[in-house]
Amino acid sequence: MKNKMNVLLITIDSLRPDYLGCYGNSENLTPHIDSIAEQNIVFKSVISQGPRTAESFPAIMSGNYGSKYLDLYDGLSEERHLISETLKGNGYHTAAFNSNPYISKYRNYNRGFDHFVDNISEIKSIRNHWLRLKLMHLKTLFKNPYTPADEVNEQVFSWLQNKLEPYFLWVHYMDVHGPYVPKSGWAFKNRIMSGLLWKKSTNRPERLTEKEKKLLEHCYKEEVKYTDKRVKDLLDNIDHESTAVIIMSDHGEFMGEHGLFGHPPFHLYDPLLKIPLIVKLPGALKTEKRSVRRTVKSLDIVPTILDLADIKHDQAMDGESLLPLMRGKDIYKCKYFISEIWVDHLSVRTDRWKLIYRIQNGKKTMKVFDLENDPGENVNVAKDRPDIVSEMEHIIKEHLKNINAPSKDLDSMNFETDNEEIKAKLKKLGYM
Repeated sequence: MKNKMNVLLITIDSLRPDYLGCYGNSENLTPHIDSIAEQNIVFKSVISQGPRTAESFPAIMSGNYGSKYLDLYDGLSEERHLISETLKGNGYHTAAFNSNPYISKYRNYNRGFDHFVDNISEIKSIRNHWLRLKLMHLKTLFKNPYTPADEVNEQVFSWLQNKLEPYFLWVHYMDVHGPYVPKSGWAFKNRIMSGLLWKKSTNRPERLTEKEKKLLEHCYKEEVKYTDKRVKDLLDNIDHESTAVIIMSDHGEFMGEHGLFGHPPFHLYDPLLKIPLIVKLPGALKTEKRSVRRTVKSLDIVPTILDLADIKHDQAMDGESLLPLMRGKDIYKCKYFISEIWVDHLSVRTDRWKLIYRIQNGKKTMKVFDLENDPGENVNVAKDRPDIVSEMEHIIKEHLKNINAPSKDLDSMNFETDNEEIKAKLKKLGYM
């Protein structure tokens, strides 16, 4: 296949955008990623479709919502078509490297890859989440809980020596994910300190001292800096004239917001949903540097890659190509953004408003935030804005219908938005 571009997708677990210089951080933590962003395309407002790896990656790798096939936690459904399968079917050579059990062969993420390395030990393949975490905390005392980025790179470099083109290469780094074990200093001491601190921050965050909070963030920053250097090492080993590069994270991380740290379950606040996205186009498609402020979503990655590779397909996708925005055209259809934990726990947002919606034991919980005046999501105005609640509930209802959510879940939600006035307003706004 001549003149087909290569595609390199770099995903960095738990990386918040506000720790990158190109998103406003002034501490020079990521000079190498920032240098890529400086001359290319930065999407300033990107929403992940899930707050953790299990919920976010199905959307990133397929272009369809995570709950569409009800396969978030038991391994990807055969019905979910992955970008690796599409590209392989169109003549691409495919490879992936990671060390996260949630995106391993045990979760069917190896589908469509000619070469798949997930570095999964017996501990990481254990499906019981509680038991796996306990064993990984113990393992941290003796060895890094995940394969460090420099070792992942060595695996990638070995593959690149014998690569065939065009290729699709997916590299996922875990170093920014807790327990944030700094690479400098005495390794054993760092592992003990980081493991204990991470355990306390995720299990008993209210007991953290101010000193411990600062130390936790310091370790996070050290891992951000380390990963930035490994991104540079990787990019130094590819041909930029023939390769499209996408750098992003799967989800964010709490750093004390709402009294939380890490990415604990059952939360849909923005520190977990806002992610960075930087795109470097190959020589033939090179465009002027651009900062895109329109909000987009991680669902858009697959259709964007297919658009860049000029691959025609008949797959129904929930995302849309970002290529027009990259070229300076204000063409983007999506007007609301949905993130999911499951069909009974979702958030939906517009540029101004955000609803976090949950059904638990038959009880409905709703939080509405005015993001324009309360970006920290501290004041729930659901009682004061029943109009926003109704509009957002209807959007959720339509979304659940579109993804074929189980009827029992739809019935349990007891929506009260079936009136023509709301439908007409949503249609006028472009939400239907």
